[in-house]
Amino acid sequence: MSNLEYSMMDIAPTVSALLRVPAPAQAKGTPILELVGDLAGASRVAILALDAFGQHAWNLWKGEMPYLSFLHARRSVTLRSVLPSKTPMNFAAMVTGTDLAGHGVTSFKADFACETLFDVVRRAQGRSAGVGINGYTGSELLGRFADIWGNAGDGSDDDVADKVIEIAENHGPQFVIAQLGRVDDILHIYGPSSPSIVPMLQGTDRRLSRLSERLKPLGYAIVILSDHGQHDIVDPATGATKGTHGSEMDEDCLVPCTWL
Repeated sequence: MSNLEYSMMDIAPTVSALLRVPAPAQAKGTPILELVGDLAGASRVAILALDAFGQHAWNLWKGEMPYLSFLHARRSVTLRSVLPSKTPMNFAAMVTGTDLAGHGVTSFKADFACETLFDVVRRAQGRSAGVGINGYTGSELLGRFADIWGNAGDGSDDDVADKVIEIAENHGPQFVIAQLGRVDDILHIYGPSSPSIVPMLQGTDRRLSRLSERLKPLGYAIVILSDHGQHDIVDPATGATKGTHGSEMDEDCLVPCTWL
């Protein structure tokens, strides 16, 4: 993992720089120069977000994810989540470049209180897509404000991947952001330190490889990141270890980011 650390608020200005459009008006972040330099000339950008897959879990289990390890060995930075380190607040930060005080999103049912990447891409005559499953931020917030609402129903992360590919191949939006939300589900059940999460991580790795293979020929620059991490807790009622997040802890706030 690179020692370079950036903010979740830097993602929107980075995407804007790649697409050669203005950053959202309230953006506090700045473009990530390593990423912009590598991906300069891209006409389309796809953000693939593994919900809750933080640097803590990545450091423990990167050996189980050969494709993602290959990417990180070449290009890698660390992002710090905005607070609280929860899903709607940080996906909102990705597409606005600002924190909770600026974007006002406290749940996926909320409306943005400021300009978003969806707005600036639309104003430049482009289109965007937000993709996720029912009851999750990718669909209920991002899809609702994007030009293309990529709803994958009540399905799996494979269904989310299928929806991303379908939208990219049939509509070719300039900006796509997708939430792989089932990663968070499994981490909550077992905790990031549990070997029980390994099958999910292996499946996620294969899913990312498949998405990359399908999106790259369509001209997409691909950014793989997460919205926040998780830490382990012991349920006092059962004694079982689970995962949780929302705090200022590095386990909750630091996430890996790579691109191709």
